[in-house]
Amino acid sequence: MNTFVKLLFSLLLAFFVIHLLRDILQIYNIDTPLATLLRTNHLWCRPFCDYATLPHEIFGIIGSSIVLKRKKVGILGWLVLLSLPLWSIGFVMEGLGLNR
Repeated sequence: MNTFVKLLFSLLLAFFVIHLLRDILQIYNIDTPLATLLRTNHLWCRPFCDYATLPHEIFGIIGSSIVLKRKKVGILGWLVLLSLPLWSIGFVMEGLGLNR
């Protein structure tokens, strides 16, 4: 595994962990700078929005950890990478107000 791929999956692992922590803080209504970072209203899907990203985050944490341990991207690594556009779609839809 080259350095770029190792760095990419390390950054993805950090992102998924931080995002999971942020979502847990939001679920329990704990206001911290991390919990309020890029918070959106999610009026269109309450109360399910708080839990919608949890499976994706857990998959990303497990998948990135396995890729880093194996030192090989494989199918699991590609699935983690292919799941990333889901984040972009949700973020763009929220920003443009398409999901209200």
